[in-house]
Amino acid sequence: MSETRGSGWFHSIIEWFARNAVAANLLMIILLAGGIYSVFTIKKESQPPIETNYVTVSMPFLGASPEDVEEGVLVRIEESIQDIEGIHEIQSTARRGSGTVQIEVSTDYDVLEVMNEIKSRVDAISTFPDNTEKPIVSRTRFQQQVNLVSIYGDVDERTLKEYVKQVRNEIVSLPGITRAEILGSRPYEISIEVSEFTLEQYDLTLNEVSQAVRQGSLDLPAGSVRTARG
Repeated sequence: MSETRGSGWFHSIIEWFARNAVAANLLMIILLAGGIYSVFTIKKESQPPIETNYVTVSMPFLGASPEDVEEGVLVRIEESIQDIEGIHEIQSTARRGSGTVQIEVSTDYDVLEVMNEIKSRVDAISTFPDNTEKPIVSRTRFQQQVNLVSIYGDVDERTLKEYVKQVRNEIVSLPGITRAEILGSRPYEISIEVSEFTLEQYDLTLNEVSQAVRQGSLDLPAGSVRTARG
């Protein structure tokens, strides 16, 4: 019975439009105009940003070992935010010279509100070590790769690396490009060789030399440069 009534109502609409050609043509024009308007005004993105329910707290600790980063930075951040309502899970990662805390927010809570509370708690910490910089609190976003450029040649690694940097800078300068990263390149290294005669002459051990190099090798900021692109 219900199917018969629904079918009759549908046929009545079609019959009404068949008897009123002006109304049918007007409806068709409205639909076409709306479609054309949407084509030129709808927001189109080839790589749309994907929002997540994760908040990241990163903090540089210049010259510190992973153990020092964990004790001086990560533990204090975790203790200050662990009782915030809406936090589902906390994961921390300690690296040489920096530490990162990733917080997963429960789906029932507003990520921005929880992130603001996390930022307030972290900014209120006054017991960070001296060589730490200001913590950065941000919402985690997925970064999608748009294009991959491979560079190779029959040259030494240093020459190839310098050329890759030059290509990266040229790509970033192109219109519409905001970021380009170098993948697969090993960081520069400095090798220090000390002869046994020199160690005996100054009554030193290799561990003492290593410790002296570690203490004198500090990554200190020289300032920041801001341009129209960032």
